[in-house]
Amino acid sequence: MNPAARAELDRLRQAQRSASLATAGGFRPPQDPLTSWFARGVGLPHETLPAFEGTAMFPLLQIRVSELPFVPPQLRDVALLVLFQNLSRHPFDRPHGDGWLIREYASVDGLVLLPEVARPFRPFPIRWSRVDDDAPGWEGAWEVVDLTAVNEDEAASDAFFDDFSRHMGTKAGGYPYEIQHGVGHHDFVFQVGSEEKVGWMWGDNGIGYFHRSPGGQWRWECQFY
Repeated sequence: MNPAARAELDRLRQAQRSASLATAGGFRPPQDPLTSWFARGVGLPHETLPAFEGTAMFPLLQIRVSELPFVPPQLRDVALLVLFQNLSRHPFDRPHGDGWLIREYASVDGLVLLPEVARPFRPFPIRWSRVDDDAPGWEGAWEVVDLTAVNEDEAASDAFFDDFSRHMGTKAGGYPYEIQHGVGHHDFVFQVGSEEKVGWMWGDNGIGYFHRSPGGQWRWECQFY
């Protein structure tokens, strides 16, 4: 491996990020609704389920931030958030609030379990685990280092793909896991994978990515195979 390529890989290794990885179920569900869940959510007593085209949406993911072993900086003032999705179709290219919605709460005081809505998904509590070695994919890595020398060295190119961890599935923090192309890691907060236990799928085994700007505006995109 040539020295220039090795140096860039070392720089990339130093740029690895921490993340909290979600595992669905595998333990007795807690009685407390104010924990992290797939397909179950809470809200304030006056709040109802958000609607899309006249039909109630459902809570796809609830994150209790204090349970995260690593907390993304955008969530440090958030106690709990709930991601809602509609039941008819993936809201591609739609802005926040149109077919998908994230509610944030600075405190869990007064939050109550939202009513159930008929859905083909199974609720599971979430257990989080921390990793400190999440690396970007090929396109995203160009935003961090110059891969020109790596691209020109076969051993370095193999090391890029073989020696770094890129965590897919549902996670908070880290880098977005690329499927088709770069996602952009600036303002990235969390991703939701296709969760087999839950029965949730983005297209063909895809991932939904959620970004939050410094001003608090959410945006999302999706990639699948």
